[in-house]
Amino acid sequence: MLVKKISRWVLSTLTVMLTIGGMVWGLETMATSVQADETTTPTPHGTPSAPPIGSFGIYMNTGYSLQPTSQYTFVNNPKKLTTATVHSVLDNINLFGKDYFTWYQSTDNGATWQAVTTNGTSQDLTVTPTETGTTYYQQSFKYYSTPIAGLTAPTYYSNVVFVKTLPSAVSATGLNVTTKDNYLYNNQSTAATTYATATPTPANATGNLTWSIDNNNLATINPTTGEITANKDNKSGTVKVTGTMTNDKTDSISASTTVDIGGGLDDQTVDQGKTATFSIRGDFGTTPDSIVWHKVDTNNKDTVVSDGTSTTYTTPATTAADDKAKYYAVIKATVDSNSNTITTNQATLNVHIDRTPKVIITSKMENLTNNDGNTDHELTNVMAGDQVKISGTMNDENGDSNLAKGTFSLTMPGDISNTTLYIDGKQYNYGMPVPDGNGNAAITAKDIDFTSQKQHTFELDFTSNTATNTPFTTNAQLLGTDSSGNRLDTYNGEKLTINFVDGLLHADASNVDFGTLTYADVGDQITGSTDGDYLLKVTDNRRDKNAQIITLRQNSPFNNGGHDLAATLSFDNNGKITPLNTADQEIASTRDDMTVPSIGPDNGQSLKLQLANAPIQVGNYVTTLDWTITSAP
Repeated sequence: MLVKKISRWVLSTLTVMLTIGGMVWGLETMATSVQADETTTPTPHGTPSAPPIGSFGIYMNTGYSLQPTSQYTFVNNPKKLTTATVHSVLDNINLFGKDYFTWYQSTDNGATWQAVTTNGTSQDLTVTPTETGTTYYQQSFKYYSTPIAGLTAPTYYSNVVFVKTLPSAVSATGLNVTTKDNYLYNNQSTAATTYATATPTPANATGNLTWSIDNNNLATINPTTGEITANKDNKSGTVKVTGTMTNDKTDSISASTTVDIGGGLDDQTVDQGKTATFSIRGDFGTTPDSIVWHKVDTNNKDTVVSDGTSTTYTTPATTAADDKAKYYAVIKATVDSNSNTITTNQATLNVHIDRTPKVIITSKMENLTNNDGNTDHELTNVMAGDQVKISGTMNDENGDSNLAKGTFSLTMPGDISNTTLYIDGKQYNYGMPVPDGNGNAAITAKDIDFTSQKQHTFELDFTSNTATNTPFTTNAQLLGTDSSGNRLDTYNGEKLTINFVDGLLHADASNVDFGTLTYADVGDQITGSTDGDYLLKVTDNRRDKNAQIITLRQNSPFNNGGHDLAATLSFDNNGKITPLNTADQEIASTRDDMTVPSIGPDNGQSLKLQLANAPIQVGNYVTTLDWTITSAP
């Protein structure tokens, strides 16, 4: 940060400033435009002094904070050379000291120098050339309080600059504006400053440069020197800095840049669960001795969260509790045994809190009468009269969600009875089930509170009255609303499948076709094809499975309506051939607790037909078979 002038303080005030002063770094001297492109290097009247080191009004050495600028002009067009100085801590102890300036000029490339006679002892020098050519200028100053002190006071010299006078005006067609610093502090005891600079196109443009700023509440600017001074009232924002070069007979050329004004830290906004990074802004130019980061929570509790030298701090994954917390840094640096401290502003952490409910519904079922062969999500053999329980949990895993109330719903067959619903272990009077028009009805529990309790349990007990083979699917649901009664979403649990069965043994026989046969097929075993997957499709819904015997008989020979076919029909059980006739032939059996299997090709079973060596009368021949399943003796 740069300042043109510095106030003088009494010693007690200076001590306070050394305690709370700003970060110290090397201060580059600045000018309001880029040095002109001159190839010659004149011999200076005095060696240019080192740039001052310091900030926020506290400097370790005296020198130029603003150097004069080389400029182009034309005859009788005045140009102003400007400078600014700062003084060391030691010099500022001299409460009565002041700057004494002397300008020097050379017209022979620095071979000889003469003191400027007209206004040559002023801080700023206005030059009005009367002929073309190049004149070099250098300023010196001393800082003292009495003439006697001035005899021994050190002399400080500026850079050597030139004023080149051209035969006629050169108009600028472009302008590039920059600033030494793009960030100035607004919360220090001494106003932070920097300088704006401009480079014209072409470089030898002769126009006059002036400066303006768009928001004087945030910062001000010297229209001649381009010195920008930030406010000290903690007002933050961005200012637009505009340089304008006024040409002699053509339109003016302007260009702008921006400078941010703040307390060192910017507010941060992140989504819940993400980290936030705070970065100290501004150019320190030197490594601080320490940077201590603080967090101030919403209860105004101040906690140190990091102690080191990092200019950034990244929070842990944020939670809702971090919303509106504030962070600041205390920065300390030492230059020439002088310790200086900057405390940044308190920047706010804004957390986008995830209010979306994360409802997880778990469910399981149990046939209390007989649960053999069942899983948590599928019951395979629920018969009329069975007692069934469906239970589970409803859990909103987002503790910050806006789910306030929920309506639990579970659709069940309309003919269940002895139905009892429990919510959180207490019997719930659910009223009349809501029919869906398909013979089913929804059992509901309303106004379940999720504001103070995020997890609830449910249990539905009922008696099945379904006596048919009917599959049924359902799932537990929760319809959520927020605190204003606005609907949020419907949350679903796992699919639950109940297979209602009648408890009986069912068998369905398929037709068998042997196709078209000729004399060429005589003596061969011809395998019949079925119009289904099995010869006999068996569905065994019995809960108590006692031993069974399956028999098969052929009621009559194949006949075409007037003539019997000389042929033998047999049952082939994996190569074991059993000829069929009008007597029952045992073809399969089961033991107790076994399911009666289906009969067919998948089990290596088929019907075979063998034509006898006898006359054949053309026609369509049919016969009927009787399948019988009986309990074993």
